[in-house]
Amino acid sequence: MYQSELTDLVGIEERIADIESLLFLTSTIDVRVIGIWGMGGIGKTTIAAAVFNRLCFEYEGCCFMANIREESEKHGTISLKNKILSILLKENDLYISTPNGVPPYVKRRLLRIKVLVVLDDINDSEQLENLVGELDWFGPGSRIIVTTRDKQVLGKRVDSIYEAKALNFDEAVKLFILNAFKQISCLDMEWIELSRKVIQYANGNPLALKVLGSFLYGKTKIEWESQLQKLKKMPHAKIQNVLRLTFDKLDREEKNIFLYVACFLKGYESHRIIVLLDACGFSTIIGLRVLQDKALIVEAKGSGRSIVSMHDLIQEMGWEIVREESIDDPGKRSRLWDPSDIHQVLKNNTVRLLTHIVQNQISFTKFII
Repeated sequence: MYQSELTDLVGIEERIADIESLLFLTSTIDVRVIGIWGMGGIGKTTIAAAVFNRLCFEYEGCCFMANIREESEKHGTISLKNKILSILLKENDLYISTPNGVPPYVKRRLLRIKVLVVLDDINDSEQLENLVGELDWFGPGSRIIVTTRDKQVLGKRVDSIYEAKALNFDEAVKLFILNAFKQISCLDMEWIELSRKVIQYANGNPLALKVLGSFLYGKTKIEWESQLQKLKKMPHAKIQNVLRLTFDKLDREEKNIFLYVACFLKGYESHRIIVLLDACGFSTIIGLRVLQDKALIVEAKGSGRSIVSMHDLIQEMGWEIVREESIDDPGKRSRLWDPSDIHQVLKNNTVRLLTHIVQNQISFTKFII
C-alpha cells in the first residue's frame, strides 16, 4: 500500500474537501470514479495521496498504485493489474494472464468488498480500461481516483474531473519558506526580496517551489542571486524533466504548434492563432484542443474572446527545447524570439536554416537565407 509523506502540506485541506465532495461519500450504492487533472508538478499525486490516507480506513480493500505511466513501461499493464488485484484481495500469488477483464471467481470476490483505488499518472485510456474494466468488478460504494496530465484519457469513464490549480500567493510563500529556510523569524528585507523573486518565478507550481526551495536552502545571498540569474538563461533540470514528459508524447505537428505558441503566440486570441498556423499548413484547431487537454495551454474565455495562454514554466520549457537545437549558435535554431539573439543573428548573418523570427510580438516572418 502506498503511503505518502503528508507533513508540511500547504493548502491541502481545501483540496481534500473538494475531492471528497466529488466522491459523494454518503452514497453507498454506486461505484464512482473521479479524475484529477493538471500540468506536471501541480500536485495531483499529493492531493490524491492525501485523500487516500484520509479515507482508506473506511474501505475493506485499498490500493494506491503510483507512477503507472513509468511502471507500465517497465513491467506492462498485466503486471500492474495483478499487483492491484493482489493488494485488494490480500492474495500474494494471484495471477491473471489477460489484459481485459477478470475471471468470474475474482469478480465475485471483488463484488463483496468496498474498495478505494488510486491510479496515479495514467497516460493512456487503454490503461484505464484494462485496470478497472467496466467498473462492474467492484462492490457498491467503491471509489476510484485517477490522476493524469491528459484530460482525454479520462473520457467518459469518470463521473467528475477535478482540475488541480496552482497555489495562491500566500500558499506559495508558505511552501517555499518551509523548504528554503530552517527558521523564518530573522529574515531581513534582502532575503524577503530574493524569496519573492523565486516565488514569482515558480508561479504557484508546488514542484518548482519545493525543488528551488530545497536547492537554495543553506546557500548565501550571493549564491541565491547567481541562481536567479541562471534561471533567466535556463530552467532547473529537475523541473524541466518533469514538465517535458508531456511534450515528448506529442506528435510532430502538435509539437510545432506548441512551440509556436510558447515562442510567439502566448496571449493571442485563438482565432488569430488558427488563421496564422493554418496558413503554415497545420491542423490548428485539433492541435490546440490536444494541447489544452494535455494541460500545456489554457484558453481564457470572456467578452466574446478566447485568449490562449500557458503557465510560465511551460513556456520556459518551450524556449529551452528550441535553445537546445543549437546552444551556441542561435542562427541554427528553428525559432528566434529573444531580441538579443535576433540582433546577433542579423548582425553576423548567421541564419543557416528556415528560421521563424518574431518582431515586436505582432507577427512572425519566415526568413530563408
